[in-house]
Amino acid sequence: DSPPLDASPSKLAMWSLGAAAARPGTRRPQPRRVLLAIARLAGMVLVLAGSTAFPVAAAGAGEGEAARADSGMTRYVAHLMPWFINSTSKQWNHWCDPGHGVAYYESALGTYSSGDPAIVRKQLLLMKVAGIDGVWIDLQVSSWMPTVWVIARVAASLDMRFAVVLDNYLHRDAANRMRQDLQELMAEPNYYEVSGRPVLPIFEHTHRWGPTQLPTWTSRAGRRPFIVGSYVSHASAAQLPVGFDSLFFWHSPDLNWLKMYYQSAKFEVKVGAVFRGWREAYAHHMHSPPYLGYLKGTLALAQEHRPHFAQLVSWNDYSEGTMLEPSYLRRPDAPQCGDPADTFWHSETRSCDELFGRSAFTANGRFPPCLAGADLATPCSGSGNDPCGSVVDCSKPVGALEGSAPEACGQGDRFAGEDLVAIACSVTGASEADARAAIRAILSGEDTPLISKNEAPRIEAVPGLDAELSSGAAFLRPQLCTVVVAGALAAALRG
Repeated sequence: DSPPLDASPSKLAMWSLGAAAARPGTRRPQPRRVLLAIARLAGMVLVLAGSTAFPVAAAGAGEGEAARADSGMTRYVAHLMPWFINSTSKQWNHWCDPGHGVAYYESALGTYSSGDPAIVRKQLLLMKVAGIDGVWIDLQVSSWMPTVWVIARVAASLDMRFAVVLDNYLHRDAANRMRQDLQELMAEPNYYEVSGRPVLPIFEHTHRWGPTQLPTWTSRAGRRPFIVGSYVSHASAAQLPVGFDSLFFWHSPDLNWLKMYYQSAKFEVKVGAVFRGWREAYAHHMHSPPYLGYLKGTLALAQEHRPHFAQLVSWNDYSEGTMLEPSYLRRPDAPQCGDPADTFWHSETRSCDELFGRSAFTANGRFPPCLAGADLATPCSGSGNDPCGSVVDCSKPVGALEGSAPEACGQGDRFAGEDLVAIACSVTGASEADARAAIRAILSGEDTPLISKNEAPRIEAVPGLDAELSSGAAFLRPQLCTVVVAGALAAALRG
């Protein structure tokens, strides 16, 4: 097929993303698969125009799981933090709280509230453009549940799935303390399942609590949750711990460790990791020195090993600088915020190694320091012999969606969504130019329809959606009319 003759650059970008062919190495589509692909693509289209929303019913988890198993394709999921309170409060906002830490980065979406459905919709549209299948939502306490429900229901309207990652940082017995909340979420038709069982990843904090307390209950359908623990907590174990079904990889500057994870014979269902690096900004404590330039390598490993899931870690953890959401570097004079230089790692006299107390992942000097001039297409770590305050991220613009990198980085403009461009190219097969144009269109709110409102397919409302969502409440009354088909056809053909 050819794109519309009157296609604007953004229309062309959306068409190209939707028409991206299956990745090399996948099976050639058969006629029956093509017909199924067309039907599935129609079911994945969301038209948002004026005050009317057309929710898309999520495919049944069993059908999606069978398709994944049949094709061997990977489900890319974004680890989403729901803890940003609102646009003005500083406390526990994780990007502008001087007591907690002032992040080096700001979101291209602004200082949003995680529970704002308009923001959630835009985040999920960005994910769809990049070929991301759904979201895994971090959950620590029941007070986050209203936000989790907003994300789950907007995801359903976009034919995206979700699961919660139970984070037991605050409560050792979080799984049983939030039993009812988790059972209600798992009953949603777009909740992720493996072999008919609801997925429950657990972000374990064994250094705080010792062995993790697992759920003592089943879902409302009588199924025991498919428990995915933290690989870092059990990497040295000879076999999978009792009660666990799999383990997920989180972060490491050692890609050989990630390769070992993929090659492990201890469990079949792999949950790999895709990440750009780490640049935390805590005020009074530390986990790791900065490391950057890992996105290309982790995407390549996911493509090579084709895990069941590949988790983007993370979509929006600004405190730790792992966000893959479009973002830019904070200006030191950012209004209503502190200086991002006021962090544990920002020293004008001591190197990252000296602050860390040992070598900052340089692997006997193999990784260059993350200083001006470092090639962020390959890993870098620490500051070498220079002060740790000299570390700079030259991949991001400063204070704007597009613009100059930090002065030390030299000439050349940067785009805040470049990480997402790389993911879109890897997952969907889109060109960089097409992916970049589509991401810009969503961030700017540009009108980019591919089909008119009258041509929209008739589709059923998602069961369980609040009346305000189905009726096109204020947050689903965008100024744009967007048809999101990023990677949908390619995914359907692979399925």
